[in-house]
Amino acid sequence: MDYNTYDPIDIERYAKILENKTFYEITPHDVTNNKAHKGGLGTIVEKYHFGYEPNSNSEADFAEAGVELKVTPYKQNMNKTYSSKERLVLNIINYMNEYKFDFENSSFWKKNKLILLIFYLFQQGVSKENYKITHAQLFEFPEKDLEIIKSDWNTIVSKIKEGRAHELSESDTFYLSACTKGANKESLRQQPFSDELAKQRAFSLKSSYMTYVLNEYILKRKQTYTPITDDLQGKTIDEFIIGIYHNYFGRSLSDLCNLFDINETSKGKTYLIAAKMLNSEIKDLNKSEEFIKSNTKIKAIRIEENGKIKESMSFPTFKYNEIVNETWEESELRNMFLDTRFLFVIFKKNKDDYIFSNAFFWTIPAEDLDQVEIVWNKTVSQINNELAHVLPKQTENPVAHVRPHARNASDTYPTPYGENLVKKCFWLNNSYILEQIKKEENVSK
Repeated sequence: MDYNTYDPIDIERYAKILENKTFYEITPHDVTNNKAHKGGLGTIVEKYHFGYEPNSNSEADFAEAGVELKVTPYKQNMNKTYSSKERLVLNIINYMNEYKFDFENSSFWKKNKLILLIFYLFQQGVSKENYKITHAQLFEFPEKDLEIIKSDWNTIVSKIKEGRAHELSESDTFYLSACTKGANKESLRQQPFSDELAKQRAFSLKSSYMTYVLNEYILKRKQTYTPITDDLQGKTIDEFIIGIYHNYFGRSLSDLCNLFDINETSKGKTYLIAAKMLNSEIKDLNKSEEFIKSNTKIKAIRIEENGKIKESMSFPTFKYNEIVNETWEESELRNMFLDTRFLFVIFKKNKDDYIFSNAFFWTIPAEDLDQVEIVWNKTVSQINNELAHVLPKQTENPVAHVRPHARNASDTYPTPYGENLVKKCFWLNNSYILEQIKKEENVSK
């Protein structure tokens, strides 16, 4: 070996030799030209640079140094910023064993305590072997992140102990998630406290968290995010945030506007109040450090005096030409719901004002995501049949629908069949959102 396998710093030094090289340059040409070679990009780095055979051992790749090797892509966005292209998949979750340990002795911590991150730049239209490796760097979880990652691990393990491994979802947690890991949805495994088979899953770091790591530690960009707190006071981040909101329950919207010096005529005043209650210095809660890394989105919701919600909940517009080339398993919509946690902040109308009544974290239940899949599939089918102007209505599905989400009639996207139609997006039905709020209220009683 041309590096010391016992020394993390020397392993990093040797990894940095890869910087500014393509995968083609580090692969022997007789292997590159061999069409039978099916190794992934990570395999190329392991085998042809570091000189060891890829394996599925439970210990770290460089066991003597306690260093795990991960090769991962990032991309440049349209606005010239950079973001992680995908979640970072770590080790498979062994349902039958993981629950037996505490965090410090878990398979996750033993394998991923120190990670050698090798980032390469993904470029559309460029062949894989010509992707360029740009950064190689050791990464250890910052202390404040580790506190949240421990909490995430406990959330995952708690579901296993409760016999609910089959109900695990990536949106259960903040930074560390349990992503599906198998050839298809039929890749099932036994769990210790239930006879129901569960999807095979792996510990992974969410793409939102990896984007933070990329920009803050790998690309060395200046920190611009405002933390909600530097001290969780021994609580989980969920408990900490909801605990703060509890202090304001029962106060009127006008009272809170006065308290936080917010213009009562402001269109987004409920959102601004939700942010200010957590941290008076934060203007955009969705840009706070914790919310960015955990991909948590805040939604301020108003319930009218008649007990109903006026507006359905919208999501980003989709492009007709792009959605037809997706599969549901890899679709932007499905991945958004799997990766995102929502913080619902509830205001209820009482005579002439709204009262701040509740706040809770929410993720879409698996059975409801199945309903969204039905809407998505019909949407794609209609576009393929040149019927992009007739997409699923709210009356057709109990969970979601599609309708315009544009500035005006001229705000359009082209269809695959040459017609320009107004931009549309997926919406969660207002009746469905109200149902979720009622469920939470019943659980809280």
